[in-house]
Amino acid sequence: MNAHTPLNAVDLDHRKYLSARDSTHKDLLIHAARQSGRSALKIQREFRQMARSHSRLNMVEYVRHGLYRHDDFTDDERAAYISNDLHWDITHKCNNRGWSGAAEDKAVAATLLAAGGVTIPDSLGVIDRSPRIYPGLPRITTPDDLRDLVLAQIGTGIFGKIVDGMVSFGAFQIEMADATHLTCAGHAPMTYETFMSDFVATNAYILQRKLTNHPDIARYAPALATVRMVNLVTDSGVHCPLAIIKLPQGDNIADAFWRPGNLACEVDVATGAIRTVAERAGPEVRFHDDHPAKPGLMGMTLPHWDRLIEINARAAQIFAPIRYQSTDIAITVDGPVIVELNYGGGFDLPQYASGRGMLTPEVRAFFESHGWVFGPVKRRGLFRRG
Repeated sequence: MNAHTPLNAVDLDHRKYLSARDSTHKDLLIHAARQSGRSALKIQREFRQMARSHSRLNMVEYVRHGLYRHDDFTDDERAAYISNDLHWDITHKCNNRGWSGAAEDKAVAATLLAAGGVTIPDSLGVIDRSPRIYPGLPRITTPDDLRDLVLAQIGTGIFGKIVDGMVSFGAFQIEMADATHLTCAGHAPMTYETFMSDFVATNAYILQRKLTNHPDIARYAPALATVRMVNLVTDSGVHCPLAIIKLPQGDNIADAFWRPGNLACEVDVATGAIRTVAERAGPEVRFHDDHPAKPGLMGMTLPHWDRLIEINARAAQIFAPIRYQSTDIAITVDGPVIVELNYGGGFDLPQYASGRGMLTPEVRAFFESHGWVFGPVKRRGLFRRG
């Protein structure tokens, strides 16, 4: 990409992601030594033990979880952590890979969920200049198509996300529009031509009617929050060992934890009560006693929790061949809405938000039942056969 090529929405978000990305191994080691007052050599030795164990933690995770504070964790607590680097290998081991596209393609997933009686966001159309047809949805291929749809549907706002995107890269929210320009949150007004050619570029986007948080949640999140339900689908039903609510903060329009300032809170699966309030703070996760600006978040019971549990189970069973999966569920005044169903689900967010490892005996047994073998890194022998 040369200096004259404008960045599209995905590239803009990727640049922001990289600008906040993790420090070097050396910097992290220095940080851990300074924060703990312990020897860098001792910390490095302990890290290498975890990196070679079944957890396979990398240095970024080791520091972000605070595991360099050795005395703060028992051996069992440390052993419960698992690296996100193992996520895809374990996910593929558990799941029917043929279903990955059905979950990750938001148009296909929405079709299946809606047919199964699950509440989903209202889809308005798809920006896609390929030959693909989206049953039941208008396909937007020109600036004029876009203008006509936006002016007819702007209402309280239009949310756009890449059809097969992840971690909210490229997401946008159209807030205002007239006959010549549209304005997305955080961006200057653009003509419809510029929006299509530069901002969207070659990406395919699904456009949805903007959802609004339930008033109890809106107090703590100006943009749409979602609950991440970690699902283990077994022959006896759907089991959810962890639930996390992601709360956008400031001007962020999406709830991904990598976005600066956003909060993530563990939710008690049985009751819907908030148990933690976490925020990324440099190389570590900071845990707050309550919302940093508005008290009352800690301990709050999320509205419509029983209905959320029900709709989560139904969505999970529609995608039952994906045995290890996760859902992102918004809670509106009218009830829960399935925003996305994910093939798998990163190990990082649940552990960062809860402050503990997710490899409980239940989760470990589930992964092992699908053939995953937990064990240390195999050492190479001094002499290998030719």
